[in-house]
Amino acid sequence: MNVKSAFVALAFLAVGYAGGLSPALAASNIYDTLKADPQFSTLVKIIDATHTRHNYTEGTRTVFAPTNDAFDKIKGGYEDMLSDASRVNTQALLMYAILPGEHTPESFKGKTVTLTTLQKDPVTIYGAGDKLHFGDAYGADQSGEAIKASNGIIIPVDNLPVPEFSQSNDAPVPAPVEKKYPAP
Repeated sequence: MNVKSAFVALAFLAVGYAGGLSPALAASNIYDTLKADPQFSTLVKIIDATHTRHNYTEGTRTVFAPTNDAFDKIKGGYEDMLSDASRVNTQALLMYAILPGEHTPESFKGKTVTLTTLQKDPVTIYGAGDKLHFGDAYGADQSGEAIKASNGIIIPVDNLPVPEFSQSNDAPVPAPVEKKYPAP
């Protein structure tokens, strides 16, 4: 390494540290950044088991990433999320926590914003106070500093966000179907 290359590398490190980012992680995509950070080892294990790595390497994204502590809170554990039988449901949960585009926590401060997730569901993000809240009743709170990756932002969260499914009061309720059984 020549002197000029060393100087450029040191300048990059200084800028990364001044910005609060880990320089080694900032140059990697979201998946590699998650994989390099021990607090996301469970999430990486689930990403690998569900074959969804491409959601973290392709395109610009903002990921509300559950930490290991978040997965440890799941009653009954998260192990069933690793099985082939639950792959589709787990993929949907993972995609719900990803927003297309790059959104910093600062861009949500003092705002309530509804955006569409990678799963194609709307999610409301509440930026009141010091930390963000992603989702509604079954959402998650920001639990650490945002991490910059080469293709987006990772925001650590304290729960696995789950979409809230509700019936609209405006939707017609289907009439009960009367089942007729043959006489014995």
